[in-house]
Amino acid sequence: MNKVIGVVLLVGLLIGFLIWSTPVTRVGSGFLIGNARFVLTYYDLVKDAETIQVKFPNEDDIQAQWVNKGKTDDVVILELLESPKVKREPLSIQAENAGLKENYVFSLGYPWTNTLEDRHTFLEGSLASLDENDSGFLEIHMDVDPIHSGSPLFNGNREVVGMVISAKSLYDRGDYSGELNLAIPAAVLIDVMKTNKIFGNANSAPTLKNLPIEEFIEATRNNVVLIEAS
Repeated sequence: MNKVIGVVLLVGLLIGFLIWSTPVTRVGSGFLIGNARFVLTYYDLVKDAETIQVKFPNEDDIQAQWVNKGKTDDVVILELLESPKVKREPLSIQAENAGLKENYVFSLGYPWTNTLEDRHTFLEGSLASLDENDSGFLEIHMDVDPIHSGSPLFNGNREVVGMVISAKSLYDRGDYSGELNLAIPAAVLIDVMKTNKIFGNANSAPTLKNLPIEEFIEATRNNVVLIEAS
């Protein structure tokens, strides 16, 4: 009997050790900026990561490293260690005062797996207000899974006006108690890019503004990436 108890305890300790020593992988989204060697995402996704993998639709994974260390308005810039092979149309990022003239917004959620049949999830919604809340975030009426945190938020003119953040991401750290999902305003994204001397997105894609939504998604979906941080 004592041997059985000893074996059970030993197995339990071994399982506990394996669980404790196995790295936790966090999964979220981001999008390409600049010359496509840089990715914008949100701080909580990669804050404790030792390894960061960026996944592209139907392409190989690419390792990435931080450019701006430390917490900078919840935004992190990652640099890819090699250039992606995907074709893309550069996104236009607008400061919120210029880009938020109506409440309609949408986003693209990364597909769960990389196959030719997969398509990005079209997330459609509206701004609760054209102004930021007390925490500096935009509140949005939109169904957002945690995996979509880090995705670009577009206005009706197909301009990036923010970065989508699932409210659950902020519940977990105790920074938000509201019922709506959120977005980091584009002005913050632009400021972080300028601070790190990464340019090339502000007002850079006027040809995308009048595209039908299906054509816009097809032209820009390769900008939206999946990030695994462990």
